[in-house]
Amino acid sequence: MAPSETAILSNFLLAPAPLPTIMSLQHFTELFPKRLRSHPHIRVLYRELQEIREQDMDLVNENIDKETVQGDRQKAELRKSLMKTGIDGMSASDQREMDMDVELFGQTNSMSDYHSVPSLLDAMQAACSNVEREVAEVDREASSLLSNLNDLVGDLSDLRYGKMQGPAGTTGDEVVNEAIRGLQNLENATISRQVSRSRQPHPSTMPSITLHPRASRSPSRVPNPLPQLLQTPSGLALLELQGTINIPSQDEATTSSAEAPDASVFETPIGKLMFPDYSPQDPADDTAWMKRVYLYVGRYQRITGEVKKLPKPLAIVQRRAKPAGSAGDDADELEVVEVVRYKIYFKSRPEPVNDI
Repeated sequence: MAPSETAILSNFLLAPAPLPTIMSLQHFTELFPKRLRSHPHIRVLYRELQEIREQDMDLVNENIDKETVQGDRQKAELRKSLMKTGIDGMSASDQREMDMDVELFGQTNSMSDYHSVPSLLDAMQAACSNVEREVAEVDREASSLLSNLNDLVGDLSDLRYGKMQGPAGTTGDEVVNEAIRGLQNLENATISRQVSRSRQPHPSTMPSITLHPRASRSPSRVPNPLPQLLQTPSGLALLELQGTINIPSQDEATTSSAEAPDASVFETPIGKLMFPDYSPQDPADDTAWMKRVYLYVGRYQRITGEVKKLPKPLAIVQRRAKPAGSAGDDADELEVVEVVRYKIYFKSRPEPVNDI
C-alpha cells in the first residue's frame, strides 16, 4: 500500500528532528573547553535545548495535520467537479489515477480540460471523418499504382513477343533493325577508340635498362672505379656516423696528389676499424662479435659502435663498358659490382684513449 501524505511528511520532517538524533549529550559536552566539561549546567543547557526542539516538532506536526486536511478537502472538491461534468461510475483505479494527477499537477479550476458528452461525440465524429477521408485517398493512390503497373506489364509483354511499335508509318521489324544498327555502331566506335589508345605510348611507362649479375672473380684484378667499401668478417658493410668528416681543401688535395706515386688516386684516412670480440675459431653463425666495434680516429680517440644487418641488401652497380665496335646510340647497361648486407653504426661520442 502506498504511504499516505501524513506518513511521508512525518518521516521526512519529524523522524530526524529530535536533538538526541542530531547530537548526543557526550558530543554536546565535547564542544566546551576541557576545564568546563564537568560543569553541571552543561546537562541543564542540553535539556533546555531538547525541550525547545520538541516544541518545534509539535508545531511542525500541527502543520502536517493542517496540510492533510487541506489535501482531503481538495480531493473532495475535485470529485464534486467531476460529478458535475457527467462522468459517473469511476472505479478504484480511475480514482487512484485522478488522485495521482492532483498530486503531481495540482488542482485546476478550468473546466475546458474535460469533455462533456456532446463535445466527446463531436470529437469522435470528426475523427471518424478524418479516417474515412484518409482511407479514400489511399484507395485512389492504390488504383493509380495498379493502373501504372498494368501498363508497364503490357509494354513488357509487347517487347517479349515482338510487338514493338515505333513512330507512325513504321513496322515492328524496322524498329528492331534500327536498334540493331545502333548497337553495331556503338560497338565499332568502342573498338576503334580502344585501338587508338593502345597505339599511343603510356605516359607512366618508365624506361628500362639491362642489369647484369655480379661477374665471377678473375685472377687478374680489374681496377674498380668505385670507392672501397668497409670489410667486416661477415662481408661488406656501410659506415654510419653521426658527425661530419672534414675533407681536406682542394689545395691540400692537389699537393698530396702531386707527391703521391699515382697522381690520379687521392685518399683521406679516417681511422682504423677493429673488431675486438671476433675470433676466426668461432663458428660462422656466431654473431656475438657484432655487438662491439671500435673505430680509432687519430691516435687518441675511439668511437664504439656495433654491426647491424640491413633489412634489405644493397647492390653496388656501375656502368658496363661497351664492347668495341658497338654503336654509340646503344642503350647503357649496368652490372652488379658488390652486395652490401651489413652496416656499422656509431651513435656514441668519441672517447679518449691512450696512444695506439
